[in-house]
Formats: sequence, structure tokens, C-alpha cells
Amino acid sequence: MARSIQNRIARLPRGNENGAVLVFVLVGLVAILLAGGLAVDAGRGYVLKANLSRAVDAAALSAARSLRAGQTEARLRAIIVAEANGVKAGPDGTTLTVSFGTNEWGEETVTVAADTNTPTLLMRLIGQDRMDVSSSAVAAVPPVDLVLVLDQSGSIRTANAMDDLKNAAKDFVQHFDDDIDRLGMVSFNIMARDHFQVGRPFQSRARSEIDGLHFRSYTNTGEALRLAYEQFQGPGVRERSAKVVVFFTDGQPSCFRGTVNSRDAVMAAWSSNRVQGLWYNPEALPLDGNHSADTCRGWSRCFGYRRNDVFNQARGNGAFWADRIRSEDILVYTIGLGDTSQPPNSILQPDQDYLRQLANVDGMTDPNQPKGNMYFAPTAAEIRNVFNLVAQDLLARLAH
Repeated sequence: MARSIQNRIARLPRGNENGAVLVFVLVGLVAILLAGGLAVDAGRGYVLKANLSRAVDAAALSAARSLRAGQTEARLRAIIVAEANGVKAGPDGTTLTVSFGTNEWGEETVTVAADTNTPTLLMRLIGQDRMDVSSSAVAAVPPVDLVLVLDQSGSIRTANAMDDLKNAAKDFVQHFDDDIDRLGMVSFNIMARDHFQVGRPFQSRARSEIDGLHFRSYTNTGEALRLAYEQFQGPGVRERSAKVVVFFTDGQPSCFRGTVNSRDAVMAAWSSNRVQGLWYNPEALPLDGNHSADTCRGWSRCFGYRRNDVFNQARGNGAFWADRIRSEDILVYTIGLGDTSQPPNSILQPDQDYLRQLANVDGMTDPNQPKGNMYFAPTAAEIRNVFNLVAQDLLARLAH
């Protein structure tokens, strides 16, 4: 009986079963097509998103690097770079926006955003004809906290370089922005003094102080760099800023401040084989006036110091404070003005190797400290160009 029933079942028609299988096949095929369509269109969207992101990243960085020239210039740079990377606002629905702001650390920022859409291929099967893709990038402008240190010794007047230096220094300051950067100023000869502390706004103040410089007396490199170092300990310096000292001189260190004869004093020497003098109460020495030595004037030896001892101590003080500056992760740039009428070993001719050491060029002094650069102007007429090169090098370094 059982076998008879099985035989009857085996002989039943199968048309309905075949129809059901066809339905399942069609449904499965549609699902596969949809999944494939999603995968293909999603892949295309991913590639478009990556290209869009690359373009806005590059545009934001370029705009940030240009912001010191103003928002109009920064916006233009962003658009040019975005277009160079294939993103251009136009009738195809692509939009490109550039906006400016300030982040939580008080840094100026540039935001570049792009939005576009692309036709789909297989997603049209579910009514999705186009796919929107967008991306944005934010770049912070690297702020600079900078101390400008200017030699105002008498040899600059002798070289007739006063106006050249003033104009070059004022042009240099113009490369920086009152809203983004902060600047302080130190000048020096027999002593050094702060003209103003690191802060902002600084443009008008810097121009006025530079115009008011008078040039006389000796070259106290150590005191100048000491004050630069102390400026970076002040409240105006920001934690996240790029910190820089730009140091200009036209000669070699010729005086130092230290304890001599158990007193705080300044001792100077010059090209003759004698000590020029010893001055007590250094803080009272004017940079813009005459200095009558308290003792040792014209002596061959002053409390154990001969001429070369003075020079060596003066160089050592400068090197010491430059090292302290760099140890605080502060970049040092040095600029020397040459006097080609002087012999290479003259106190009036800057020692370029010494200036390289102060700047730690290529890590020559300490490979673990910031590596700055040294620039040299053989004549007064070339000072402006050299200062511009320093600004360009510094800002280009920050842009990376």
C-alpha cells in the first residue's frame, strides 16, 4: 500500500513547483543586482569622496599659508588649488565655500567645504538617480611668537647702514600679521633693552621703535640674547605658537656683562690690544648716549682680563644664551652684515661660523635642538633682501 501511494505522488504534475522556483530566481536576481548596484555606486562614491577630500585638504592648507596676506588672497588661493585638484564650482551642481574663524586655542582657521553629486548606474533600479558627496577641511594658521633683536652699535653708523637696516627691519615686520602673530623687540650695543614685549598689535609700535634707533658703542651679544630668552618667559607667549628669535648684527661680540671685581659690571674691548673700560651699574647704561668708563679705560689688563679674554667671554655669553633659547624649542635665525673694507679677522667683520653656531645650522651645535639658518649681507644694500629671505624661509617652514 505504501509503495502505491509513493508511486502516485511521483506521478503528480510539477508545473506549480517550477513557477515558484522561477519567482525565487527572479527575486534573487533583483537582490543580486541591487547589491551589485550598491557596491558599484558606493565604490564610485568612495573614489569621488577621496578626490574631494584631497582637494579641500590642499585648498585649506594653501589658504592658511596665505592668510597673512588677507582673507581675499587666502580665498583666492583656496579656489585655485581646489580647481587644480579637479574641484570647481559650476553648473554641474558642485559648490565650493571658503570661510574663516577662530578655534578654541585662539588660532585663525580656514575651512574649505565642497559638495557635488554624480549620476548613479544601477541604483536607479530603486529610484536613486543621483548621489550626493561632500567633504570639508579645516586648517589652522600657524601663529608666530617672534622676538626681533637688532644691533645698534656704532659700527653700523660707520658703515652708513643705518637707513638700510631700519627699512629692512620694517619690511620684515610687515610679513607678519597683527591678528595672527605676536612680536617683541630687543636692541643692543653696550647693553640691551626691551623695546616692547611679545604681544599684539605690534606693527605700528615696531615701526616707531625701529625708526627711533640710534647707533653707537659696542656689541653685547650675550645681553641681547638674554633679553630675548626672557621675553619668551612672559605672559604674551602662546603654548601652541611657533617661537622664533631673529638676531641681526654687523660685528663680533666686543663686550660682556658679568661679575668683575665682585660687582655686576660691563667690560668692553676693541681692536687695539687694550681693554676699553669697565662700567658698573649696567642697568643704568643708556643705549643712545655716551658712556664714560668707571675704571680700566685703556688698560692692558683689567682685573685679570686682557683684550682677548673680553672677546672670548663676550662670545661665550652669546653662545650660552643662544643655547638656552634653543633648549626651549625656540628657533634662532641669525643675520650678519659684512664690512668688506675690514680684514676677515676684524672685530667689525661678523664671524659667520659663530653666527651659524648661534642658529644651530644643520644641528652643528646640538642636533637635538631646533635647526635655524644664518644669512649674510655683504653690503648694506643687500640687507633688505636678506631680511626678506629670512621671512620667506620662516613662513615656508611653518607652512609645512
